[in-house]
Amino acid sequence: MAITFTGVNINAKDPVKSYEFYKGLGMRVKTEAAPDDEWYGASFDLGGGTLWIWRDHDGVSASEKPPIIIVLTSGDMDSDYAALKAADYAVTAPETMFYGGREMHLTDPDGNQLLVLN
Repeated sequence: MAITFTGVNINAKDPVKSYEFYKGLGMRVKTEAAPDDEWYGASFDLGGGTLWIWRDHDGVSASEKPPIIIVLTSGDMDSDYAALKAADYAVTAPETMFYGGREMHLTDPDGNQLLVLN
């Protein structure tokens, strides 16, 4: 089998708000259309893949869709946690998990989950 990771596609009710959320995390912007564009289309480099944000046109609320879980890594979780809190992100405090690694969690404006591992 030759299936490989390409990226994550997010349909956002407010794509500009989602764009600012991910940009504020320090992700590198690859492309961006004008906010009044019908589909809006912005993309971020995930370092091995792409995160695409599109204007949602299906009319289904985010609470009716299963959330997407985006897994990220942090080289210095305590420092990143402090920076996210200072930037007013709703982020859980880093927690050591049963497997020995540390995790913290964020939720984007559309209810998608971000799991940050260290």
